[in-house]
Amino acid sequence: MGLPNKNIFKIGYKIKAFRKANKLTQEELADKMNCNFKTIGNIENDRTMPDLKQVINLCDILNVSMDELFAETLSKTKKPIEPSEKEDDYPKLVNRNVSSLSANQLLRIEALLIKIRDMSEKELNIMEVVADSLIKNR
Repeated sequence: MGLPNKNIFKIGYKIKAFRKANKLTQEELADKMNCNFKTIGNIENDRTMPDLKQVINLCDILNVSMDELFAETLSKTKKPIEPSEKEDDYPKLVNRNVSSLSANQLLRIEALLIKIRDMSEKELNIMEVVADSLIKNR
């Protein structure tokens, strides 16, 4: 039995795409992560896999959730992420603006999303009505 394919998540490609979406160079990202820029290059080229501490740090710096980083597909496009030879050929979702929300707000939103995932269709309909009402009555 052989070793599992370490490129199974294609995480390096996603990290590079999110780094570029945040307009960071490898050197700038390395500075924020307190590591060498060669480490970032090795991760982006799938030569090494980031450890959990690095993943948490990357998600914080790049303003992405672990779900988004490790998901097989992009949630808005439903298409698998496939590496491209072209430097600027990144998925459209990655070229979005970085959230201006605080880390606390993002954590609260993520906690709410986890709760929402377990709701029935009826409960989701109620939540949608409540959210629409709150937004309308601001």
